[in-house]
Amino acid sequence: MLRFLLPLLFALLIPVAASAEWTAGLASHSPEYLLAADKSRKLLFQVERLQDDPVITRQFDCIHGRREGDKQKEGDLRTPEGVYFITHKITQKLDFMEYGPHAFNLNYPNPADRLRKKTGSGIWLHSKGQPIAGLTTRGCMAIEQSEITDLVPILAPGTPVIIAEHLEGPPFMSEPSDASALPDVRPSASSPLPVTASAENDFPPPSSPFSKNVASVPSPEKTTIPPPASHVPAQSADDEKVLSRTLNWMDALSRRSEDIFLLYDEKNYPRAGRETFSALRKRLRAEFKKQDDLFLDREGISILAGPGYLVSCFIKSYQYQGEYFHGLQALYWMPDSQGQYRIIGELWIKN
Repeated sequence: MLRFLLPLLFALLIPVAASAEWTAGLASHSPEYLLAADKSRKLLFQVERLQDDPVITRQFDCIHGRREGDKQKEGDLRTPEGVYFITHKITQKLDFMEYGPHAFNLNYPNPADRLRKKTGSGIWLHSKGQPIAGLTTRGCMAIEQSEITDLVPILAPGTPVIIAEHLEGPPFMSEPSDASALPDVRPSASSPLPVTASAENDFPPPSSPFSKNVASVPSPEKTTIPPPASHVPAQSADDEKVLSRTLNWMDALSRRSEDIFLLYDEKNYPRAGRETFSALRKRLRAEFKKQDDLFLDREGISILAGPGYLVSCFIKSYQYQGEYFHGLQALYWMPDSQGQYRIIGELWIKN
């Protein structure tokens, strides 16, 4: 009997992987600018908050991996589902027919992916050297060459990208807004650091600043495909919990308080990243001492909903030894065994 119970007990201790068909909606505190991919409809949406409401300002035909479903392991040719961020533009010479002229790296696997034992890397948003058709990527997202060229100035490091099997709820049930009425402001993306990489291979992500208040590019004339009839349940209660705990994190960091460690999941944080909990304590205590003129954008906190987790992100800046640091801080939150949201991982994309 014991030999049967041990495997069962071991299985119960492993975090359950997200559904292979995740249906996503926007959280109540969505960012001012994001991209969202609907794999079932093969569409990529550019979403902006205008007058406090998220609206679709542009949409693109988009293809994903050769195999359907959520990515689980390296080489399975599936596209991952969840909340990701552009970390940098790929600057090495690309296979033009495979990737087109531009490619942007996403932070797959994110902390929730690693906690769920997902493997692989090199998941990009790119184009093709030929018109996109079918499902011909190895796990990346691809749009037409002319469209990604138009988007280059606003695909800044730190741009959120939601990838789901289905996108439901506002604004995905409505017609795209008339982007021609928006100011045509196209800020230049920061110069990325050089990397040596290829899709589906490991590489270190260099840092760049997070772009806020990015205006959209003009919208092409395209027909919106109606989304599925069902809707995403409201997540405002959980959003508010994470918003409150994010403010607690900011307060503790500003006060250089040991209370900050209570907000982390001591059990799952090491499993979701490459840092032990003792190393986390050492790092944050060092940050208490070296971060002068610390600024945390309390008014600019955004919440993104992933499959079984939430992500809060905001601008963080400070000075150290006369040097100024500025960038995006993202915290990945997941409920613990008592239902309390705690941090399982972090992402810092700096200037």
